Amino acid sequence: MKYRGHRSLIDLRPGDVVEVRSESEIAKTLDRNNCLDGLPFMPEMRKYCGGRFKVLNCVNRMFVEGVGNRRIKDVVNLKGVICTGEFHGGCKRSCVLLWKTAWIKKVQGEPTKELVSPLNYSVPVCQGMQSSESPCQLVKLERATSPLPISLEDFIRQYVCQKFQSFKFVNRICSFFLWLNFKVQRFLGRKEYASLRGKLRTPSVSLNLQPGEIVEVKSKDEILATLDLRGRNRGLYFTAEMLKYCSGRYRVLKRVDKIIVEKTGMLREIPNTVILEDVFCNGSDHGYCPRSCYCLWREIWLRRI
Repeated sequence: MKYRGHRSLIDLRPGDVVEVRSESEIAKTLDRNNCLDGLPFMPEMRKYCGGRFKVLNCVNRMFVEGVGNRRIKDVVNLKGVICTGEFHGGCKRSCVLLWKTAWIKKVQGEPTKELVSPLNYSVPVCQGMQSSESPCQLVKLERATSPLPISLEDFIRQYVCQKFQSFKFVNRICSFFLWLNFKVQRFLGRKEYASLRGKLRTPSVSLNLQPGEIVEVKSKDEILATLDLRGRNRGLYFTAEMLKYCSGRYRVLKRVDKIIVEKTGMLREIPNTVILEDVFCNGSDHGYCPRSCYCLWREIWLRRI
């Protein structure tokens, strides 16, 4: 049975306070695979039912790894609401969860205090339900989305919905022109704008960084020396969106020792990797995808302060 009571995405803007509906209300919207329009409602999301949160982003397009930019309808991200991975093998990727607008309702008042702190949570892995029985949102994105036609209207809609605040809009425009300049200079063959590619077999360094420590992101040239011919260090990409963080100082949010791989859905161990506080991918090199994923950092790209 398909739920017909969707709320319009136009009703919500970043900063609006919403309440996550009860489990029983949400269950009425789900099919036999615990999905609505192909997007799973995961067991990790139950803890947020009844809570009140601010809308982080309105999401109507996203970059799906291995597929490209796709359209999605009636979806938002909520501020501070992340996946803790306990029903998916203890995945530490800490994805910002995707919420169908049918699963939330707009309310007045202040948001609930965060139920889970990504800085220090330690959640036991649940053995009763594995990812094969409860699909991860990350690996179902292709099914939950549709092809995205080239459309100026869609581009404008995303900007108006997600970045209507003036200072954020100006920042977005500046980021766009920086990205455009990078692409043009790369096309002209300027070496300093070359693709993020290395030449040698990639090295590995273990700093054993812990949550709360301050680190400095190394320079582009230093990081480039750690990448292979595909722009990766031991299989992990250093993306163009991460360039703006070079030489900056940030606090370690958490260690990441295993993640679900988006392309395969398999749980993979990932050594010497951390997430930094408030360091997100802004999607500037991936069609301005608004998923706001945490960037994954190899410790060799960082130096302890």
